This record gives sequence, C-alpha cells and structure tokens, in this order.
Amino acid sequence: MSDSDRIKWDAHYRGRPCRALAEPNPLLVEWLPRLEIDSASPLAADVACGPGRHALYLARHGWRVDALDISAVALAGLAAAARSESLKVTCLLRDFEPVPPATIRPFDPERYDLAVMMRYTNLPLIEKLAAAIRPGGYLIAEAYLKSAEPGGGPANPAYRVAPGEFEAVAARSFDIVACREAVAAGHAGRDAAVVQIIARRPGR
Repeated sequence: MSDSDRIKWDAHYRGRPCRALAEPNPLLVEWLPRLEIDSASPLAADVACGPGRHALYLARHGWRVDALDISAVALAGLAAAARSESLKVTCLLRDFEPVPPATIRPFDPERYDLAVMMRYTNLPLIEKLAAAIRPGGYLIAEAYLKSAEPGGGPANPAYRVAPGEFEAVAARSFDIVACREAVAAGHAGRDAAVVQIIARRPGR
C-alpha cells in the first residue's frame, strides 16, 4: 500500500473504540468450537484485523493471537483492549499489499494453528498463509462476492471475488472443509453477498 492508504486507514479507525465492533463474525463463532486442534496453547493469526473483534474473541476463548494490520491506530486500540482483559494478543504492523506485491513479508513457516481473514480480499496471500499454518491447521475466511444484487461491501470490484474464485485458489493449498456463497449481514445493517471458506492444511 502507499503512504496515502496507510493514512486513510489510520484516519478511518481514529476515534472509533475497539469495543464498538466487539461482535465477531458469525462464521467464526459457528466454526471455532468445531475445529480439531491438538495444541494446548493454540496460536492464531488475525489477518487485516482492523480494530480486532476477531482477535479479542479468539483470545477470550483461550487462544494466543497475532493480530496483523496496516493501521497503527487500529492496533493501538486493540492492544489497549487486550491489556485491559489480560488477553494474549500480540499486535503486529504489517502491509499485505506492498508495491511490488512480491515483497510481501512472509510469515514464519508452520507457526499458526488457525488463520482468520474476514472481508479482506487478497488472493495472492492465501498461498503464503498456507505455508504459515501447521499441518492440520485451519483457514477461516470470508470475502465479498462480485454480484449483480444490491447490497453492502466495497464498490471497487478489485476488492471482491468472482463466484468460485476464492474456493479455487484456496483448494491449491488446502483441503476445503466447507464453502458457501450466501448473503450475510454487512456494515451498517446492509446485507452483502459473500463467500465463506473453512479450509484445512493437509498433512496432519
């Protein structure tokens, strides 16, 4: 991202308390209890975490979490919220859209039991995430679909995926546990067409 993008997101989150977005995505709530995790102290990555509603949810359920985002403002709010509850959340400033894209900083290999990527579209990142997830670990992701139906979500089609596209990319590196394309609640109460993916890294 450019400096102007970083400034934009800092301005977006400035003055918005982390707790204002405390409710996690229902997809995470539905699937977290169903994951088969062997680790006694599992570690998750919340990718493009924003103010951190998913990082906080995971930490409240016993996970250690690396929360990664481009906005220092969002991460500062999240860090304060995590400290107030003595939650195990590590906030990391990361740019997942550098120019050129090949310079994306890789994750440590086989570090995570779970990666969560909610409503952030970055298909080239999926392969790097797969390498960062331990065999048997999971990806839980939701992205906006390109749809002719009116609804919420980004106006720029670059931040949406075509039907079947996300699943096809994820299937190159993961076993698909579940995939559904549906209408879900969006921002400001506007429904949005999304694809929801639960995937598992093979090799357990």
